[in-house]
Amino acid sequence: MDIYRNAPPRDRLLRSAAAVWAADPSASLDVVAQAAGVGRATLHRHFASRADLMRLAALDGIAALAAALEAADVPSRPPAEALDVLIDVLVPFGERLHFLLVTGDLIGDPEVAAAEASVDAPIRRVLEAAAAAGVVRGAGPSAWRFRVLEALLYAAWTGVAAGELARLDAPGLVRDAFRRGFGVDAPGTPTETP
Repeated sequence: MDIYRNAPPRDRLLRSAAAVWAADPSASLDVVAQAAGVGRATLHRHFASRADLMRLAALDGIAALAAALEAADVPSRPPAEALDVLIDVLVPFGERLHFLLVTGDLIGDPEVAAAEASVDAPIRRVLEAAAAAGVVRGAGPSAWRFRVLEALLYAAWTGVAAGELARLDAPGLVRDAFRRGFGVDAPGTPTETP
């Protein structure tokens, strides 16, 4: 969290909450405040409750990811390049979004679900374009490619958080695993799109 020390307290709290809850979904608000370098009173001046902070940390992280995807202009790139850039953009967001996968507190929140869906849509389009262009196999449902990418991102995020993977190596590892898993020349795999 040291890179955020000069950020306003609210921003530090949002980012710290995401990182703390990714490591320990049951961590208290005291732990979050300490990680952000603020007191609990400051936390409560910005957020009414744990649920409020968790929801806003999720929305903040998703909005930042949407902005990063837009800035990278991923969908306008050729399919192979778009896939690589997509993964390069997604992997670093583990620190801000990983907690959504390890805590069930926001399941069913309509605003979080809508925000996630708005980010998932361009990701799905890139994966579909990669399959249509033959960058990856088009066999099987497109939802499967999306879920496999999610699983690889989760593996990268947890590996980086645990110190098992170098942060800068993680995107290449995800790209390699995804491309090899859906490679167009993988032996013994169907090559037709149903």
